[in-house]
Amino acid sequence: MKTLSAILILGFGFTAQAQDKVALIEPDTSGAIFDQGSIVVDGAGGFSRMEDFVIFKHPDGEYTILSNIVANDGSYEASAKWTYDKEWHAKAGTARSITKGIERKIDIRRDGNTATMTRRTITADNVKGDEFTVACGDDCLIDMTPAVLPMAVMARRFDAPKTGSQTFKWIGVSLIGDQVLTNGTATISLKRTLNVNTLGPINHWRFVEDLTDPTGKPFQMNAHLWTDKNGHLRKFGMGRNPTPTTVGIRQTDESLSNQMPVE
Repeated sequence: MKTLSAILILGFGFTAQAQDKVALIEPDTSGAIFDQGSIVVDGAGGFSRMEDFVIFKHPDGEYTILSNIVANDGSYEASAKWTYDKEWHAKAGTARSITKGIERKIDIRRDGNTATMTRRTITADNVKGDEFTVACGDDCLIDMTPAVLPMAVMARRFDAPKTGSQTFKWIGVSLIGDQVLTNGTATISLKRTLNVNTLGPINHWRFVEDLTDPTGKPFQMNAHLWTDKNGHLRKFGMGRNPTPTTVGIRQTDESLSNQMPVE
Protein backbone atom coordinates (compact mmCIF):
# COMPACT_ATOMS: atom_id res chain seq x y z
CA MET A 1 0.00 0.00 0.00
CA LYS A 2 1.22 3.49 -0.78
CA THR A 3 2.07 5.72 2.16
CA LEU A 4 -0.64 8.05 3.43
CA SER A 5 1.29 11.10 2.24
CA ALA A 6 1.46 9.69 -1.28
CA ILE A 7 -2.29 9.11 -1.32
CA LEU A 8 -3.05 12.59 -0.04
CA ILE A 9 -0.98 14.24 -2.75
CA LEU A 10 -3.27 12.60 -5.33
CA GLY A 11 -0.74 13.12 -8.07
CA PHE A 12 0.42 10.88 -10.89
CA GLY A 13 3.26 10.45 -13.32
CA PHE A 14 1.71 12.80 -15.86
CA THR A 15 3.91 14.32 -18.51
CA ALA A 16 5.05 17.90 -18.00
CA GLN A 17 2.53 19.00 -20.62
CA ALA A 18 -0.30 17.27 -18.77
CA GLN A 19 0.74 18.79 -15.47
CA ASP A 20 0.27 22.23 -16.98
CA LYS A 21 -3.37 21.42 -17.74
CA VAL A 22 -4.46 19.15 -14.87
CA ALA A 23 -4.76 20.68 -11.42
CA LEU A 24 -4.38 18.15 -8.63
CA ILE A 25 -7.27 17.68 -6.22
CA GLU A 26 -6.73 19.49 -2.94
CA PRO A 27 -7.75 17.17 -0.08
CA ASP A 28 -9.50 18.45 3.04
CA THR A 29 -7.59 16.68 5.79
CA SER A 30 -9.12 18.54 8.71
CA GLY A 31 -10.83 15.39 9.97
CA ALA A 32 -9.66 12.13 11.51
CA ILE A 33 -8.92 9.10 9.37
CA PHE A 34 -12.07 6.95 9.35
CA ASP A 35 -10.65 4.23 7.09
CA GLN A 36 -7.80 3.74 4.65
CA GLY A 37 -6.38 0.95 2.54
CA SER A 38 -5.74 -0.45 -0.92
CA ILE A 39 -8.14 -2.50 -3.04
CA VAL A 40 -6.47 -4.98 -5.40
CA VAL A 41 -8.76 -5.53 -8.41
CA ASP A 42 -8.57 -8.41 -10.89
CA GLY A 43 -10.79 -7.90 -13.91
CA ALA A 44 -11.03 -8.66 -17.60
CA GLY A 45 -10.65 -6.11 -20.37
CA GLY A 46 -8.09 -3.85 -18.73
CA PHE A 47 -10.00 -3.47 -15.46
CA SER A 48 -7.24 -4.93 -13.28
CA ARG A 49 -6.05 -2.09 -11.09
CA MET A 50 -5.04 -0.83 -7.66
CA GLU A 51 -7.20 1.65 -5.78
CA ASP A 52 -5.62 3.39 -2.79
CA PHE A 53 -8.06 5.32 -0.62
CA VAL A 54 -8.50 7.35 2.53
CA ILE A 55 -11.81 8.27 4.21
CA PHE A 56 -11.85 11.25 6.57
CA LYS A 57 -14.53 12.01 9.14
CA HIS A 58 -14.67 15.73 9.88
CA PRO A 59 -15.59 17.49 13.15
CA ASP A 60 -19.04 18.39 11.77
CA GLY A 61 -19.72 14.68 11.07
CA GLU A 62 -19.29 14.91 7.29
CA TYR A 63 -17.08 12.54 5.31
CA THR A 64 -14.56 12.86 2.49
CA ILE A 65 -13.34 9.94 0.37
CA LEU A 66 -10.08 10.33 -1.55
CA SER A 67 -9.08 7.73 -4.12
CA ASN A 68 -6.14 7.05 -6.43
CA ILE A 69 -6.62 4.43 -9.15
CA VAL A 70 -3.86 3.05 -11.38
CA ALA A 71 -4.50 0.44 -14.09
CA ASN A 72 -2.16 -2.55 -14.08
CA ASP A 73 -1.59 -2.20 -17.83
CA GLY A 74 -0.75 1.51 -17.51
CA SER A 75 -3.70 2.55 -19.67
CA TYR A 76 -5.13 5.03 -17.16
CA GLU A 77 -4.65 6.80 -13.85
CA ALA A 78 -7.36 8.63 -11.95
CA SER A 79 -7.73 10.73 -8.81
CA ALA A 80 -11.16 11.27 -7.26
CA LYS A 81 -12.81 12.92 -4.27
CA TRP A 82 -16.34 12.58 -2.89
CA THR A 83 -18.00 14.51 -0.07
CA TYR A 84 -20.95 13.27 2.01
CA ASP A 85 -22.94 14.69 4.89
CA LYS A 86 -23.01 13.02 8.31
CA GLU A 87 -25.77 10.62 7.17
CA TRP A 88 -23.85 9.64 4.01
CA HIS A 89 -26.02 11.67 1.64
CA ALA A 90 -23.93 12.51 -1.42
CA LYS A 91 -22.94 16.16 -1.80
CA ALA A 92 -20.28 16.35 -4.51
CA GLY A 93 -17.65 14.54 -6.53
CA THR A 94 -14.50 15.78 -8.26
CA ALA A 95 -12.00 13.87 -10.39
CA ARG A 96 -8.99 14.16 -12.69
CA SER A 97 -7.81 11.37 -14.99
CA ILE A 98 -5.66 10.58 -17.97
CA THR A 99 -6.45 7.66 -20.29
CA LYS A 100 -4.27 6.96 -23.32
CA GLY A 101 -3.44 10.64 -23.71
CA ILE A 102 -6.98 11.88 -23.04
CA GLU A 103 -7.44 14.00 -19.93
CA ARG A 104 -10.74 14.40 -18.13
CA LYS A 105 -11.77 16.89 -15.46
CA ILE A 106 -15.05 16.00 -13.73
CA ASP A 107 -17.11 17.99 -11.26
CA ILE A 108 -20.46 16.86 -9.80
CA ARG A 109 -22.41 19.14 -7.45
CA ARG A 110 -25.71 18.33 -5.78
CA ASP A 111 -28.03 21.20 -4.85
CA GLY A 112 -31.26 20.09 -3.19
CA ASN A 113 -32.92 17.59 -5.50
CA THR A 114 -30.75 18.38 -8.51
CA ALA A 115 -27.19 17.53 -9.46
CA THR A 116 -25.07 19.23 -12.11
CA MET A 117 -22.36 17.09 -13.70
CA THR A 118 -19.69 18.85 -15.77
CA ARG A 119 -16.84 17.30 -17.71
CA ARG A 120 -13.93 18.72 -19.71
CA THR A 121 -12.26 16.32 -22.12
CA ILE A 122 -8.80 17.43 -23.22
CA THR A 123 -6.85 15.96 -26.13
CA ALA A 124 -3.82 17.23 -28.02
CA ASP A 125 -6.11 18.86 -30.58
CA ASN A 126 -9.27 19.80 -28.71
CA VAL A 127 -10.92 20.78 -25.43
CA LYS A 128 -14.56 19.75 -25.12
CA GLY A 129 -16.98 20.70 -22.37
CA ASP A 130 -20.19 18.89 -21.39
CA GLU A 131 -22.79 19.62 -18.72
CA PHE A 132 -25.66 17.42 -17.53
CA THR A 133 -28.39 18.34 -15.04
CA VAL A 134 -30.24 15.44 -13.42
CA ALA A 135 -32.67 14.69 -10.61
CA CYS A 136 -30.72 13.74 -7.47
CA GLY A 137 -32.41 13.83 -4.05
CA ASP A 138 -31.48 12.35 -0.67
CA ASP A 139 -31.72 8.82 -2.10
CA CYS A 140 -29.13 9.67 -4.78
CA LEU A 141 -25.55 8.39 -4.85
CA ILE A 142 -22.70 9.54 -7.08
CA ASP A 143 -20.65 7.02 -9.04
CA MET A 144 -17.40 7.65 -10.91
CA THR A 145 -16.51 4.32 -12.48
CA PRO A 146 -14.19 2.41 -12.14
CA ALA A 147 -13.83 3.68 -8.54
CA VAL A 148 -14.92 1.10 -5.96
CA LEU A 149 -15.63 3.16 -2.85
CA PRO A 150 -18.97 4.77 -3.94
CA MET A 151 -20.56 1.31 -4.16
CA ALA A 152 -19.83 0.65 -0.49
CA VAL A 153 -21.70 3.82 0.52
CA MET A 154 -24.95 2.02 -0.34
CA ALA A 155 -24.30 -0.45 2.47
CA ARG A 156 -23.72 2.45 4.87
CA ARG A 157 -27.03 4.00 3.77
CA PHE A 158 -28.99 0.74 4.16
CA ASP A 159 -31.81 1.18 6.69
CA ALA A 160 -31.49 -2.02 8.73
CA PRO A 161 -34.85 -1.76 10.58
CA LYS A 162 -36.68 -1.77 7.22
CA THR A 163 -34.90 -4.96 6.01
CA GLY A 164 -35.75 -6.27 2.53
CA SER A 165 -34.25 -4.67 -0.56
CA GLN A 166 -33.71 -0.91 -0.82
CA THR A 167 -33.25 1.17 -3.96
CA PHE A 168 -31.11 4.25 -4.56
CA LYS A 169 -30.86 6.66 -7.47
CA TRP A 170 -27.50 6.12 -9.22
CA ILE A 171 -25.81 8.86 -11.27
CA GLY A 172 -22.25 9.44 -12.37
CA VAL A 173 -19.58 10.09 -14.98
CA SER A 174 -16.89 7.64 -16.10
CA LEU A 175 -13.32 8.51 -15.18
CA ILE A 176 -11.91 6.63 -18.16
CA GLY A 177 -14.51 6.89 -20.92
CA ASP A 178 -17.33 9.04 -22.30
CA GLN A 179 -20.16 7.28 -20.44
CA VAL A 180 -22.56 9.39 -18.39
CA LEU A 181 -25.16 7.87 -16.07
CA THR A 182 -28.16 10.15 -15.57
CA ASN A 183 -31.02 7.85 -14.61
CA GLY A 184 -29.76 4.61 -13.09
CA THR A 185 -30.92 2.84 -9.95
CA ALA A 186 -29.18 0.41 -7.62
CA THR A 187 -31.11 -2.05 -5.46
CA ILE A 188 -29.24 -3.54 -2.49
CA SER A 189 -30.12 -6.28 -0.03
CA LEU A 190 -28.32 -8.06 2.79
CA LYS A 191 -27.72 -11.66 1.73
CA ARG A 192 -26.12 -13.06 4.91
CA THR A 193 -23.59 -12.45 7.66
CA LEU A 194 -20.37 -14.49 7.77
CA ASN A 195 -17.71 -14.94 10.41
CA VAL A 196 -14.27 -14.38 8.88
CA ASN A 197 -11.00 -15.10 10.67
CA THR A 198 -9.45 -11.95 12.23
CA LEU A 199 -12.22 -9.76 10.77
CA GLY A 200 -15.19 -11.02 12.76
CA PRO A 201 -18.73 -10.68 11.36
CA ILE A 202 -18.84 -9.68 7.70
CA ASN A 203 -22.02 -8.64 5.89
CA HIS A 204 -22.43 -10.03 2.37
CA TRP A 205 -24.55 -7.67 0.25
CA ARG A 206 -26.03 -8.14 -3.21
CA PHE A 207 -27.00 -5.27 -5.42
CA VAL A 208 -28.24 -4.85 -8.95
CA GLU A 209 -27.71 -1.73 -11.06
CA ASP A 210 -30.46 -1.04 -13.62
CA LEU A 211 -28.89 0.97 -16.42
CA THR A 212 -29.32 1.84 -20.10
CA ASP A 213 -26.70 1.58 -22.83
CA PRO A 214 -25.98 4.47 -25.26
CA THR A 215 -28.85 3.29 -27.50
CA GLY A 216 -31.34 3.40 -24.63
CA LYS A 217 -31.50 -0.38 -24.21
CA PRO A 218 -31.81 -1.45 -20.55
CA PHE A 219 -29.30 -3.81 -18.97
CA GLN A 220 -28.20 -4.86 -15.50
CA MET A 221 -24.91 -5.07 -13.61
CA ASN A 222 -24.79 -7.46 -10.66
CA ALA A 223 -22.51 -6.95 -7.70
CA HIS A 224 -21.48 -8.41 -4.36
CA LEU A 225 -20.10 -6.39 -1.45
CA TRP A 226 -18.56 -7.58 1.80
CA THR A 227 -18.35 -5.05 4.63
CA ASP A 228 -17.16 -5.36 8.23
CA LYS A 229 -18.93 -4.32 11.45
CA ASN A 230 -17.82 -0.70 10.89
CA GLY A 231 -19.22 -0.65 7.37
CA HIS A 232 -15.75 -0.68 5.81
CA LEU A 233 -15.42 -2.39 2.43
CA ARG A 234 -13.41 -5.63 2.53
CA LYS A 235 -14.21 -7.20 -0.88
CA PHE A 236 -16.41 -6.72 -3.94
CA GLY A 237 -17.35 -8.61 -7.09
CA MET A 238 -19.05 -7.27 -10.21
CA GLY A 239 -20.30 -8.44 -13.62
CA ARG A 240 -23.33 -8.82 -15.87
CA ASN A 241 -24.38 -12.07 -14.19
CA PRO A 242 -24.38 -13.22 -10.56
CA THR A 243 -20.87 -14.68 -10.95
CA PRO A 244 -18.45 -11.72 -10.88
CA THR A 245 -16.03 -11.15 -13.75
CA THR A 246 -14.22 -8.45 -11.77
CA VAL A 247 -13.21 -9.07 -8.16
CA GLY A 248 -11.44 -6.71 -5.76
CA ILE A 249 -10.28 -7.26 -2.22
CA ARG A 250 -8.53 -5.17 0.38
CA GLN A 251 -4.82 -5.89 0.07
CA THR A 252 -4.57 -6.89 3.73
CA ASP A 253 -7.40 -9.44 3.30
CA GLU A 254 -6.19 -11.37 0.24
CA SER A 255 -5.51 -14.54 2.26
CA LEU A 256 -9.12 -14.41 3.54
CA SER A 257 -10.84 -14.17 0.15
CA ASN A 258 -12.12 -17.78 0.18
CA GLN A 259 -13.96 -17.05 3.43
CA MET A 260 -16.06 -14.47 1.56
CA PRO A 261 -17.51 -16.64 -1.26
CA VAL A 262 -20.07 -15.50 -3.79
CA GLU A 263 -22.61 -18.27 -3.34
